[in-house]
Amino acid sequence: MYPKHPLFNKCLTCLESLPNFQATIQDEPYISGKFLADGKLIIQTDHATINYVCEIKTGLNHDLVESVIEYFVNLGQRLPENQRPLLITQGLSSLIVEQFIASNLEFIDVDGSIYLNSPELYVVVRRPVTKNKDYTSLDITVATLQVMYILLKYPQLMLVTDNFEDTIANLANITTKTVKNSLKKLEKLGYIRQQKKRYEIIDYLRLMERWELGYNETLRAKLLLGNFSSVDKKNFSDLAIELQKNAQEFNYLIGGELAASILINYLRPLGATLHLKDDSNLIKIALKMKLKPDQEGTIFFLKCFDNDRENLDNFAHPLLIHAELLWTGNSRLKETAQLLYNQYIKEVAEK
Repeated sequence: MYPKHPLFNKCLTCLESLPNFQATIQDEPYISGKFLADGKLIIQTDHATINYVCEIKTGLNHDLVESVIEYFVNLGQRLPENQRPLLITQGLSSLIVEQFIASNLEFIDVDGSIYLNSPELYVVVRRPVTKNKDYTSLDITVATLQVMYILLKYPQLMLVTDNFEDTIANLANITTKTVKNSLKKLEKLGYIRQQKKRYEIIDYLRLMERWELGYNETLRAKLLLGNFSSVDKKNFSDLAIELQKNAQEFNYLIGGELAASILINYLRPLGATLHLKDDSNLIKIALKMKLKPDQEGTIFFLKCFDNDRENLDNFAHPLLIHAELLWTGNSRLKETAQLLYNQYIKEVAEK
């Protein structure tokens, strides 16, 4: 059985390229009484079996190195003796690779670098990434992510043959030609297939997970307008009331923790993501609610990236809320994301 997460699939490919290695992913997500992780990896060699508890974290830069190292040290202290923490990631720079190795943080970068250091197993692989032309042409671009989002949001569109590409182009705010190219790419990558002039999603959850990966790695950074916090250091619980109250007037969609807390009544939010439509005015919103730019702020302003205006009570679509919750890598928010999935996405995913 193949893993659900695309990075786990690539991780297995990396490991099984090594001599006398067998690897399997179990329990996505992996839940114990003390923590929630992305999965469990079992590596078998001729001489040993090693159990890893895996966390997927991408988009790592030099500013995050120390916090990531600290996170995995703390995770290792909470695990039983027969389990080890493992970082699954991609695109690490050579400098970060050396920093992780020096700190004895075990990791698998699916682009090629591997560091495993247990009593039973020691592996160090440093491999530069090279892409050929065909591989590059199948990269998931921002435009492809926009098409994927519309397909996930409205899978029923795929039942329509007339003006299918035009409808997606209008909703995704891109050209019809770009939509056609993206559909061909997704078909080659095995996410959709064409039957009798119609496309259909092969595995909704697999497509969703690949979209979320791309959203958090690429698309979100392009949409981000800035982080903000309260000028007068107001409690977020008080600020949350204002954010919800002013959504209609200032024409933004509420997402992130705040939206999740309202929709499923499970979470005490510490932040919010506000998706601004084309006619929204960030400066007016900030002045009205006395917000200031702050790199450590927990109120995120993002641009809306589609033309769809069908939203429930000024909330972002559950797909966007789910992706934002997973972006943090926070265990508390992962649990919330699972509840949100069960309530708002699961039924569509399993049709």
